[in-house]
Formats: sequence, C-alpha cells, structure tokens
Amino acid sequence: MDTSVSLLILAAGLGSRFGSDKQILQIPPLGLPIFAFSLQDVLKNGVTHAVIVTRFELADFFETNIFPRFPAVHFDIIFQDLAGPELPRNRIKPWGTGHAVLCAREYIRGNFVVINADDFYGADAIKAAINFVKKSGAECCCIGYPLVRTLSAGGPVSRGIIEVDSENYVTAITEITQIQRLADGSIISLDSSKNFDPALLWPRRFVSLNLFGLGGDIFIILNQKFHLFLQKNQNSLTAEFYLPEAIAGPDVLGVGVAMKMLPTRGYWFGVTYREDLFLAEKRLREFVRRGLYA
Repeated sequence: MDTSVSLLILAAGLGSRFGSDKQILQIPPLGLPIFAFSLQDVLKNGVTHAVIVTRFELADFFETNIFPRFPAVHFDIIFQDLAGPELPRNRIKPWGTGHAVLCAREYIRGNFVVINADDFYGADAIKAAINFVKKSGAECCCIGYPLVRTLSAGGPVSRGIIEVDSENYVTAITEITQIQRLADGSIISLDSSKNFDPALLWPRRFVSLNLFGLGGDIFIILNQKFHLFLQKNQNSLTAEFYLPEAIAGPDVLGVGVAMKMLPTRGYWFGVTYREDLFLAEKRLREFVRRGLYA
C-alpha cells in the first residue's frame, strides 16, 4: 500500500440547502456518489489510502456501498460529530471543514489531498494536486477554478476568492458568501454585511473549492488555530472553523506555509441545490459514455 500520499474526503456536512445528505447521494448512471469519481481519479495516480471524515449515522453507507466497490483502497473512517470537543446544547452542525481536517491527524502520515465529498473536481485537477504534493516538500497547493464556472442556477453560493502574487503563490483566500450571477451576466454578492473589493468577483478570478494539497505540518497550525477558535466560539450554535481561513490567513501564508495556486479550467460541478442535479447527472453520463469512469 502506498501511503506517501493520502486522500482526505470531507463528508460530514448536513446539506441544509440541498435538503438531504448530498455527500452520499447516488447519481445515475452508475448509482455512485460524486466523490466516488474522485476516488477513481486518485487510484489512477497511485494513491491507495483514503480517510473519510463523516457523521456516525452515515457509516453504514460507506461500509456497504463504497468500501467493497474500491477493494484497492485502504479506508479509514472518522466521525467528526464524535471527535474533539462536544457540541453546545442545541447545536446540530459539526465544527466546520477546518476541524474535519484536524480530526484526521492521527490517520495521515505524509502529505495529502483534501476534497469535498459533494464536489466533482475533474481528473486533471486531482492529478495536479497529487503530483504537487508528491514532490513539493513543505509547500502546499490550492487548485483554482474560474469563478464564473462555479456558480449555481439554484441560488447563491459561497466561494473562497484566491489572491496571488506574481509567482502564483497564494497571499489570501477571502470567503465571500451569497454570490450570484444576475440576468445581465454580472456577478454580485447579496451579503451586505461585509465590505470587500467588488473586483474580487471578476468572472475569471480563480476560487478555491477545498481542493488542497497539504503537508502533515499543517495539523500543527490547525490545532493551534482551532483552540483559539474555541475560546471565542465554544457556545456558538453556528460558528464554523473553515479550512481556507485557517490555512490561508496572513498569519500563516509567508510565515509558516507557502501555498502555490494551480489554475485549472477543467470541469467542476457540485450539488449545492436540487436544481444542480440535472447538470451533475448530464455530465456524469457523458463521462461514462466516453469511458472515463466505470
């Protein structure tokens, strides 16, 4: 088993806007959830260790439908809802993607690639991230997609807008919520509570969709920042510890972490809303017809 690079799948979200557990949604024509296509892509690149961070009640799905389907992969499964500090009374959602990654620190020995379970990233993007962390040493990478290709017809979305220097090293990832394209083609944010440069919503600006290539040292940073987060939010019912904010803040980039942005213009799609299912199924059918997945 090659454990030099691991795949970390974030699959603990509640899917509140979608209305169900979209990370395990079985989509035609193969009846597989979206992350299963990324599993096929990582196997093609020699990665055979996958860690799934999910919720306790979803374990049976993975053990019954995914583990037997991918016998070449060694799986570890972690329950985010049972790891770390207890949730405050009346809080339902887990502590966020940054905490989800931190939960995997005892299961990952080397460098690793992070994906969301409900996002399709494309073979080229997965390959680029894996190749980078195989030879990067201490550097990290972030795959960037053009903003205009990541919006949903079903409603507004949140995106991490990537800012880079002249050598494509990430200087900041700014989380902007409620992004929507208008009928005239312009892109705006409906969130009036935050001030940001409107130029950040330029259609061809690259955004992060949580496809990162990271090193094991990132767990030290995440652990430190999560403890600071809890000091402020221990009793919050909604606050989340987001991965991009934790690893791409000004106190990290250029100090303890160098992160390269790898641009891709390949296909991405997700299922934030029910309306997104039609496009997801259409594209997956085409990929299967072309023999890219089976």
